[in-house]
Amino acid sequence: MTLLQRITCAELPCVDQALSPWQANIMAGNYAFERGALLEARDKYATAHTLASHLLSQFSQAQICQSVITAIEHCCPALVVAAHNLADTYRAMNQTEQACQWLCDVHITLSHLIQHPCNTVRTVVVHHHHKTYTELVQFAKLHSHYPQLIAQINQTLNYTPDQTATVH
Repeated sequence: MTLLQRITCAELPCVDQALSPWQANIMAGNYAFERGALLEARDKYATAHTLASHLLSQFSQAQICQSVITAIEHCCPALVVAAHNLADTYRAMNQTEQACQWLCDVHITLSHLIQHPCNTVRTVVVHHHHKTYTELVQFAKLHSHYPQLIAQINQTLNYTPDQTATVH
């Protein structure tokens, strides 16, 4: 599908059915994390993140209707949960930079979605964007002894979607 094509409400998958693989991976990741199987947890959470990211992208490009708004209401927290679980797993693995990257990435993803043309979608996203903002601030407080992470977090918190990438 090209970016110009829009998915209609009738073509959308049922959100509960679409998110069931996400939920299964989150639960399996939680079980692995609790057992101390951090690599398995990381892989399950990464799969859940990929699923949530794909669904959120699909729904955010669909023609707006109540079903799409409901789907976005479910996919936003699914994406945030997966990213935060990944960050927690990387922290447990003493890979602070990777943990920070996942928190920054989800915040930037939501920063882009805040630009959605539908006010209702923006309202949904702002709620979760605030949560990722708060999580980044907490992360910075816990890891203030890593100046490169603080710089990365500050750059993420000051990010605006209209920024253009610089090619080196």
